[in-house]
Amino acid sequence: MKNQHQVVFYTINHSTIKRFFILDCMIGTGFYFLFKILSSSVLVGVLGSFVCTEGVKRLTRKRDFRF
Repeated sequence: MKNQHQVVFYTINHSTIKRFFILDCMIGTGFYFLFKILSSSVLVGVLGSFVCTEGVKRLTRKRDFRF
């Protein structure tokens, strides 16, 4: 029996990484702190961050913006 090893390579576009970093990390963090400061609640901050980040993603998909 011959032992065969398979190696799978996945490629990720630079624009995908940049889009994730800008949308999820930077904008999500900004919305989190905005809602947390306004409401003094971590739960509201998390939910507001999630909802606003998803809203921004859907708006950019409809308008086909490129980062």
